Parts: sequence; C-alpha cells; structure tokens
Amino acid sequence: MTDVIDEALAVAPGSRLDRLRAARPEARKRTQSSYDALFDPAEEQNLARGERFAIALRVAESSGSPALAAHYRARLESLSIGAGEQRWAAIFRHVDRVTREPRAISAADLQALAAAGFDEATIVTLAQIVGFVAYQVRVAATLALLGEDA
Repeated sequence: MTDVIDEALAVAPGSRLDRLRAARPEARKRTQSSYDALFDPAEEQNLARGERFAIALRVAESSGSPALAAHYRARLESLSIGAGEQRWAAIFRHVDRVTREPRAISAADLQALAAAGFDEATIVTLAQIVGFVAYQVRVAATLALLGEDA
C-alpha cells in the first residue's frame, strides 16, 4: 500500500524503509486514513480543500520538510483557494503561532479565530490539520534519518 509519506520520501517498494514501515501496518494504514479524512473529506463543511492544503503547506514549510511541502504544494496547485484576505491572515497567524510556539497558545488565540468568523468545528479542523502535518513531519524526518543508514 502506497501512502503520502511513502510518495513524499520516494520509498521504493521492497526497500529497507518500505520493510520497516510494513512492520507496522496499522500505523501506516491509520496515518493514510487520517490524511484521507482531513484532506479528501466526503463533504467540505468548514474549510475548503484548497484551504486545507494551504494550511498543510504552511506547516510543512515552517517545519523544514521540503518533501512534504512539495506534496502539499502540488495538491494545492490544482485547487482554488478563494478565501478572503482577512480569513487567510487569521488562518496563517494561528498556524504560525501553533507551529512555532505551541506552548504559548491560549484562549485568546482561539477567541481571535472566533472573532475572525471561525466556528468551533472549523477551529477543531484547523487544529487537526496542524497536528497531523506536524506528526507527518516527524515520521518523515525519522524515516529520512533511518534511510541514511541504509
């Protein structure tokens, strides 16, 4: 089974990294199913697909993951991202703060999103995307280091 992390890192079938990932099939499967749920939802309820990929791209770039950033950039290029300037400013301000200073997040940060027009479901989805991409970055970085030992 090929997934986003395998594609982003160009994990070859049968390679050492592929065998390593295959040893934890549930982790691989659940990581990909989380990706599918966040970025290819059955219904776009609160964040458009373009917004979701833009958020993920921002996290991947801020976290220093060029492989994942390239994946999210490619997905974003095929989509419309028509959010207004104020909406983008609120999204990116929050994403940057969570990515760079997660311990500093407070109720005031969530209130700022609400003041910008985000409902609770949207704020939760935003947080899920940031958290998931941060997880992907860590998995990809670990696999890249293990790949250097091959």
